[in-house]
Amino acid sequence: MPRRKNLRLPHYDYTTSGAYFITLVTRLRAPLFGYIDQNKVICNNVGKIAVQEWFFLPSRVAGLTLDSFILMPNHLHGVLWLGENITFSLPRIIGLYKAGVSRRCEQKIWQFNFFERVIRDEQELYNVRQYIEQNPMSWELDRYYQNIAR
Repeated sequence: MPRRKNLRLPHYDYTTSGAYFITLVTRLRAPLFGYIDQNKVICNNVGKIAVQEWFFLPSRVAGLTLDSFILMPNHLHGVLWLGENITFSLPRIIGLYKAGVSRRCEQKIWQFNFFERVIRDEQELYNVRQYIEQNPMSWELDRYYQNIAR
């Protein structure tokens, strides 16, 4: 069986406080969460569960703060802030989130792994927030775009 590529930075401590930009993608990039209509995300039941679980994360993980977030038809982007005394690593937090959504939906939802970027300064944070906010408006240009009928 082929080994999966590790997407994490080697030797980086993912409990380090700060902001992280994350992207999670559905299995086979399937549009499980809804659709885009007039530049707005219209969530179906699975999408609503994904949103609820996202906003529930800080109650499960002390020291975690949510920032910008967007759920798209087949992926999500979000910014997570890890506090000073957090005991959960970023991969563990994402694992909790993905498991919670899959458990409530009673199906496999997610692609293995996730993409992350450590946000290093205010300008980068501003750019990430803009990207997240504008993501539905550029859906047809998105690398995860699939032309789907509703």
